[in-house]
Amino acid sequence: MIDIRRGALGAARARLARVVRLDPRLPHAWRNLAAVCQDLGLWPEAVVALRRAAALDPGDVEIRFALAAGAIALGRTAVGVKAYRAIAEEPAQRLRALARVALVDPSGVSASEAAEIESATAAGATPDETRIALLFALGAVREARGLYGPAFAAFDAGNRLERQRLASGPPDGRPAAVLAAHAMAVRHIAAVMPASGFEASDTPGVTGVAPIFVVGMPRSGSTLIEQILAAHQDVTGLGETAILPRLLERAYPERPGGPFAAPLHDIAQAYLAAVRDRGWSGRGRFVDKTLENYLHVGVIRRMFPRAVILHSVRDPIDTCFACWRQLFNRGAETLYDLSDIGAEYVAYARMMAHWRAAGVGMIDVALEALVAEPERQIRWLITQASGLAWDPACLTFWKDGRAVRTASAAQVRQPISAAGVGRWRRYEDRLRPLFEALGPLAG
Repeated sequence: MIDIRRGALGAARARLARVVRLDPRLPHAWRNLAAVCQDLGLWPEAVVALRRAAALDPGDVEIRFALAAGAIALGRTAVGVKAYRAIAEEPAQRLRALARVALVDPSGVSASEAAEIESATAAGATPDETRIALLFALGAVREARGLYGPAFAAFDAGNRLERQRLASGPPDGRPAAVLAAHAMAVRHIAAVMPASGFEASDTPGVTGVAPIFVVGMPRSGSTLIEQILAAHQDVTGLGETAILPRLLERAYPERPGGPFAAPLHDIAQAYLAAVRDRGWSGRGRFVDKTLENYLHVGVIRRMFPRAVILHSVRDPIDTCFACWRQLFNRGAETLYDLSDIGAEYVAYARMMAHWRAAGVGMIDVALEALVAEPERQIRWLITQASGLAWDPACLTFWKDGRAVRTASAAQVRQPISAAGVGRWRRYEDRLRPLFEALGPLAG
């Protein structure tokens, strides 16, 4: 547990694996091993551990929820939904499980189940956490049926409750505080890594590897990009590792021209060691889809001169609205209010404009282009943008069995769809706070 608390997940995994080898009859050890493997993105290994824990403690409903989530992460959506439906047969777990079903497969929710969900959102006895999930689920169900006004009302109620919940939490996790911190980070990084003279740095980089980083806003198409790349035989998809933000949290200079807290070469080596803990063998290429790395594009370029930095881009309003209608698993404190989301997008756009002015070398990958011409764009993404040899498996990326943990897990298990392009237009008359916050970026 000490390893887990200090973020040494690789060491924690090794210790827990030794514990279960010495005594395989400890369900809590299997549960902890599964949790560590999930955090490392090692979902196949996590599911094996969860199954061992379930066999030892079949009454633990949290293990059953985790197994259902694991099935969905591994692309077995029907299996995961079936597991949630089985849990929903238990009265004490019904609402929570029904919400999961609706969030994954809103079109598969029956009329009676939709009515049950709607009734529960108004019931005083429903816990707030469950009510929030049910409201987002209800929004998705109504939207799938073309009921856009009622869908917006459900999403709006869910967002308001979630933002209220976050606003009453620890001070540094409140939406206003997080939004201010993100804006301050953009200003500070732009100040200490000015665009003028950026390439003049003599910082030695690690040239023996060519990582692929996908950066951008949530819900911009980044998971689709990673899935396409990870279908390549020479590429390992790592998902959202969050490794680099942790390593750089207190590393930036305090003033322009000042030193980093540690040599960037050392940070790069620590990053690669952590990447190996997450399953990269050290051969071939890997994809890190930590979107927050948009802040660190300049550092990435200095640490890894051969890195490919792919900027996932999508229509700003579609991106922001997709964030607002999504209930995230954790974090995302600034994405439950239309004005907050707009402000977050503006800060992100300023950071990306800074890197473009610095000439650090990013490649924009537009979701709309992928939707319009999938084969042509996929070939370009693989061979020209990423510098890989062509692999036809990338054209059928949705058949790849690797794990996907993000909000797009279900969508990227099928061919590219235009369903999300221009979705915001169905709600245009209700999005004024977003338009005002985006300003000129709203078009």
